[in-house]
Amino acid sequence: MLSRLARPLALAALALPLVPHDVFAQDCAYGAYSTATGDAVALTRPAKDAGPGARYTFLDGRRGFLSDADAPLRCDAGRLRSRDGATWTPVPVRATPTHFRSGDVVLNGMLLEPAGAAPVPLVVTVHGSEKTSPIGLATPYLFVSQGIAVFAYDKRGTAGSQGVYTQDFITLADDAANAGREARRMAGRRVARFGFLGGSQGGWVAPLAALKTDADFLEVGFGVVGTAAEQDQWQVDYQLLREHGHDPAILPQVHALTDATAAVARSDFRAGMDKVDALKAQFAREPWLKDVDGQYSGGLLGGEVERMRAESPHVTWTYAGLDVIRGLRVPQLWVFAEDDDVAPSAPSIERLATIRREGTPIRSIVFPNTTHGILRIARNPDGTRRDLNVYAPGYFQLLTDFAKGATRAGYGDARWLDAP
Repeated sequence: MLSRLARPLALAALALPLVPHDVFAQDCAYGAYSTATGDAVALTRPAKDAGPGARYTFLDGRRGFLSDADAPLRCDAGRLRSRDGATWTPVPVRATPTHFRSGDVVLNGMLLEPAGAAPVPLVVTVHGSEKTSPIGLATPYLFVSQGIAVFAYDKRGTAGSQGVYTQDFITLADDAANAGREARRMAGRRVARFGFLGGSQGGWVAPLAALKTDADFLEVGFGVVGTAAEQDQWQVDYQLLREHGHDPAILPQVHALTDATAAVARSDFRAGMDKVDALKAQFAREPWLKDVDGQYSGGLLGGEVERMRAESPHVTWTYAGLDVIRGLRVPQLWVFAEDDDVAPSAPSIERLATIRREGTPIRSIVFPNTTHGILRIARNPDGTRRDLNVYAPGYFQLLTDFAKGATRAGYGDARWLDAP
């Protein structure tokens, strides 16, 4: 049963003056920058141990660090410049921090808005299972550079938010819905249309939050249309067949094993390991057994039950969200990575096609040569993948166009999976 939503309470919302940025990267400010030709880039603080100096992310997907020898940008006396000397202009941003209540906890959020009084689209970001804060990341800055307001918030039990970290999709959807209400309260009449953007695990959370708040649109990137238990099985299949080249004839045996590991997961990793151990012994001579991984199957085979439980607190293993997706009568955009080895795309694409034929307004698109996060990959001569560490060209522009309510035919080499 869904928990009853508490009315959000704004606590200590503070409107900052209209300034481009609030923290500094070496001698250049973090935030969004643009050129007269419409190019945009976000300059952000790198994640811990990710790299030295500031990270840059272009609207076209390129990214790296200003300290890289071949970086296309540099800081020069507090100004961001291209290598040819062209200056990038800071994009003025209205940044308003807030604290708001969701149930019995208080969450930390930040509203970023473009300068000006004209109503603009508002997007609430719902990120994945990671515990890092989404506040200050590249995506919100890139959206603002395109005239879109963004509300980002720390998940419960992480960064500046109270509570205990959880992967309970229902609780997280309550939090996201309350974040949406807070964002709309703060932006007021400056909102033209309002929606959610969910990435990865956020693909389970954002649709339910959109349904709870009567959102105008929904965007999901590299999510799963199915249960978390199914995701593990799909991931194991993808890795065994695509990455390791095993024969599909092994799948009945593999699925007997993933059925057993799924039962352990559904018990909160507290029961059923006797069946897993028995199957592990039964298949001990099978060459594929050593290659089993997935979200939790590989860990259980390795005896890491406690680690699996600690990394997946209160996952709603049986929640697929299919009825929620069907129930949304607002435009939905689902973006898939064709070579996603975390959330394999093919089963989700098939299910969305069925739901779309039933009348739900869904657009689906797939980016080839990408993996989880819509990050580019290449294949080595032996077939193994090589991460290129850049986003697919067209990905960010697709998200911002959909938030504005108008998409076009082409986004890089992505393929629409339905008629416009």
